[in-house]
Amino acid sequence: MSTAVKKTKYRASASSRGRERLQRVNRRFDLCAGILALLIVIAMIASFRQTYELGANRPEGFATWFLLFLAYLPLEIVGLVSWLFGLQDSALVHMLVERHQALALGVFDLAMLAAVWSAIRFYFGRRYGVNWVRTATTFLTILAVWGGFQLCCMAAVVIWSKGGFSPLHRHLRRETEPERVIIVKPDAEKVPEEAPMPKNP
Repeated sequence: MSTAVKKTKYRASASSRGRERLQRVNRRFDLCAGILALLIVIAMIASFRQTYELGANRPEGFATWFLLFLAYLPLEIVGLVSWLFGLQDSALVHMLVERHQALALGVFDLAMLAAVWSAIRFYFGRRYGVNWVRTATTFLTILAVWGGFQLCCMAAVVIWSKGGFSPLHRHLRRETEPERVIIVKPDAEKVPEEAPMPKNP
């Protein structure tokens, strides 16, 4: 009887430790998802009202590329749905595709992140345990670090273009040299040319 009681206590303690580990991993997963959502919102604000042109030499291209990279799958799904139901000419599609591309990319990214977070948090985490949530947390961490790097690149380009780094490069400054100007007098006297001497006088 005592052995059965010990087994029951051990199982209860093991299950409680497993629940605590799952709660810690879930908190870390929620934190990574929240940071990624914040980066998406910042990128969406930074590239708002900008034309969708990755080839243009603009600082907002870093934020636009970050939004586009995360929105590949949602864009495919939205394109398929609009094609199946004939929504290509609807006002909503024109507003998102032609006038507010950054807003559309940000909304698609947030919707995709919410779907992934819900699936991991309420289904896969409970069904497959801690390791599945840890793997998903690692992927979200990679995306968050990459998004932060893109936004830092955008900020660096903006600061550079505004001259914010010029105090760090004072040693490269050269003293202004006076311009060399050659003044030609129009009434300068011409030196008379000497007459050639005859060879055989």
